[in-house]
Amino acid sequence: MRRVAIVHDYLNQRGGAERVALELSGMWLSAPIYTSLYRPDSTFGEFMSRRVITTFLDQLPVDRGFRNLFPLYPLAFRQLGEINADVVIASSSGWAHLARAAPEALHVVYCHTPARWLYGGEYLGGSGTGALRHAAIRPALSRFRRVDRNAASRADLYVANSENVRRRVKVVYRLEAPVVPPPIDVDRFRPTPRGERLLVISRLLPYKHVDLVIRAATRVGLGLDVVGDGPELTRLREIAGPKVTFHGAVDDQTVVELTQSCRTVCVAGEEDFGMVAVEAQAAGKPVVAYGKGGSLESVEAGLTGVFFHERTERDLIAAITAADALETPPDVIAEHAHRFSPATFRTRLTQVITRALEERHSRRR
Repeated sequence: MRRVAIVHDYLNQRGGAERVALELSGMWLSAPIYTSLYRPDSTFGEFMSRRVITTFLDQLPVDRGFRNLFPLYPLAFRQLGEINADVVIASSSGWAHLARAAPEALHVVYCHTPARWLYGGEYLGGSGTGALRHAAIRPALSRFRRVDRNAASRADLYVANSENVRRRVKVVYRLEAPVVPPPIDVDRFRPTPRGERLLVISRLLPYKHVDLVIRAATRVGLGLDVVGDGPELTRLREIAGPKVTFHGAVDDQTVVELTQSCRTVCVAGEEDFGMVAVEAQAAGKPVVAYGKGGSLESVEAGLTGVFFHERTERDLIAAITAADALETPPDVIAEHAHRFSPATFRTRLTQVITRALEERHSRRR
């Protein structure tokens, strides 16, 4: 393909969106990556070999508080000016699509989700100061939504990471979006027998509902490993029982080891897609997931996992018990995960971008 530029919200964590940005960078190794801020020690090391271009936000002394800078992100991405490339691909869950592509560029947005803090109050309204912060910014939300929707309307092509997000894009932006599931490096894992401990891999944010898993595991005395970091950490430690272990942010090899040795992986949030659930299945482990959102697309009930539909300890404990009773062999569970390989992602994304380029060319003839 021609000259490509990549835009990403921020490179300061090891989440699913960052894995997508890394895969995009692997597809187009010479493509520069534009982002609001970059913390090499906090994200995937492979980005250090790429050309990363940041905004003035990169100079501010913020780490955990980077989400509080939301009033500045539109200005930061506008400061980048028009990005000059044949194809500009924004990996966006709220900000990267605000960057402007040069008029002759095909502007593609790979949408992880429309901004949760704009269109889903749960993101900031979980508890404590988050709820207060959401109340404080409510008067400005209409203006931010207008800026957000105007930016979305400038894109030539929206691509959703799941049917779940495709529906959100349709409702929020009134845009049609083909679905290309994100790349999951399933070959990192091998199916293994179940262990003894539950596992959660998540950013520790209110809308992820890690507290529910901790309370349920503590109530019935199950061992639980929690992988991830975030502003909820202190509160979660306070409610955790003696069999809950917090590992913080860990490297990829530790994620593989914990996943392959666990009993069941629990996903309590309403996921946009659910990359952790796919990784769990790649290791042959059943998934217990909240029965809404992207998990419905990545987990097959009764075969590779169990859904719970009420966020109560009782419902979650029942689902964990049901998952224990599943008789699906680990290799069969793992086979289900291979539908989401990086090769499949690359093929499908290239197809939709090539089609958009061809349609644009035919309109201009």
